[in-house]
Amino acid sequence: QNKSRLKLTSFFAFFVPASAVMQLLNIASAFSAGAIPGLEERLLAIAQNKSQQYNCSFSIAFDDGTNKLAVAAGTTDFSTQRQADSTDLYAWGSITKMITGASILKLVGEGKFGLDDPVPALVDPMLKKMAATDPSQNFTSVEDIWGSNITTTTVRELLAMKSGVPDFDTAMCYSPSGKSVCKDPLRADLYSEPGKDHPPAELMSVDWVRGQWRPCTGKFMCYSSTNFMLLGLVLAQQAGVDTWDALKQGEFLPQALRDELQFAAHGSPRSLQAVHGYDRTSYNMPENTTNDQDVVDVHGVFSGWTASDVVASAPAVARLTQALYGEAAIAPADMVAKMVPNPLGIYGLATFNLGFQSGQKGKYGKAYGHLGATYGYQSVAAHFPALNFSITIATNLETDTQAQPGDGLCFTYNAAAGAVLGQDITCSYEASGYYSGACKCTPISGEEGSDVVVV
Repeated sequence: QNKSRLKLTSFFAFFVPASAVMQLLNIASAFSAGAIPGLEERLLAIAQNKSQQYNCSFSIAFDDGTNKLAVAAGTTDFSTQRQADSTDLYAWGSITKMITGASILKLVGEGKFGLDDPVPALVDPMLKKMAATDPSQNFTSVEDIWGSNITTTTVRELLAMKSGVPDFDTAMCYSPSGKSVCKDPLRADLYSEPGKDHPPAELMSVDWVRGQWRPCTGKFMCYSSTNFMLLGLVLAQQAGVDTWDALKQGEFLPQALRDELQFAAHGSPRSLQAVHGYDRTSYNMPENTTNDQDVVDVHGVFSGWTASDVVASAPAVARLTQALYGEAAIAPADMVAKMVPNPLGIYGLATFNLGFQSGQKGKYGKAYGHLGATYGYQSVAAHFPALNFSITIATNLETDTQAQPGDGLCFTYNAAAGAVLGQDITCSYEASGYYSGACKCTPISGEEGSDVVVV
């Protein structure tokens, strides 16, 4: 797991007040002119069904560069029973990594530094400036934190989750005597001091990060949000700022996207006007019980900075995803191509292989983007290159398996593909593990078989 985390969704949403939309549909929805016939009804039905199934809010957005669609259903605040709207803001957790990664690759494309440049020379000048303004920071270089291990670590290794830098996230499940036990000491600390921010220097100084190293040789990936805090420091140094929180994280994005995204260097979901989020995991709970924690006032939701602090609506993140992967409007096309994972791999550069959630094989089974999870929220952003559209799903729920975004994506993608191609596709979904699930669908005509991949 990673702790990690639009207003203008369509012409319909722009010109029709949200209250009027709710009265007409009893569900928040929004469409651009020329929307794909039949897709509205299909996605509204999915949002309703999945929000009821998982007892949470479901916000779904579709973007192909021309058609923009957003629907939402479910409860966003169980204390008031407020119902979802397509313009609602969510904490997107690790979806932030797509933004950080694309910003890094934009600079690589401009020749500012190389993918295989060692990290210390790019980060240490920023750490020195931070230490000069923060007496509590007792290190001025990455070697002070990890010793000589990190001296040869490259930008590429951070982006690919192939470095030995340990994760500050402490979520861990294990099975002594056949019983699953989930512990998360950091979560307990964040909940005990909900109003406390957790800056990067603090998270890099905790005992399980500082002085620790975990060689990543021969592994698919060694997931660590700490990698992306280091990449944030690279961006801050390139931006010429003196403190980590002076970085404007959206400054490397097109202006239209900057206006739709917020970054929570400080504050809680409530302070950024995000919907309430609910932790219903079993972390730190007695056997056979789960949390029921509303995290709307917990600043720690955004711990991880450039790894996990974006706040936006589902349509805004769909626009981001399509602009990044479908239009190469953020990083150059040759750099975006480097982000895309190997078909048999799990992770590329700041990008997950999401084909296992497509339910299809062949060209229609190719998908990539990022999973997003933080305390109380889980989400997914996916691009489907064969049809050149992007789908995002946000929920205000965190569970042990993060099944609901994958389940929603399975049905939403195949509904959208069916509407675009004029085919009737049926699906089923079975949750499996944290990074997996079985999406089974009737094959798209012209492609062979359905795809059931568990990773």
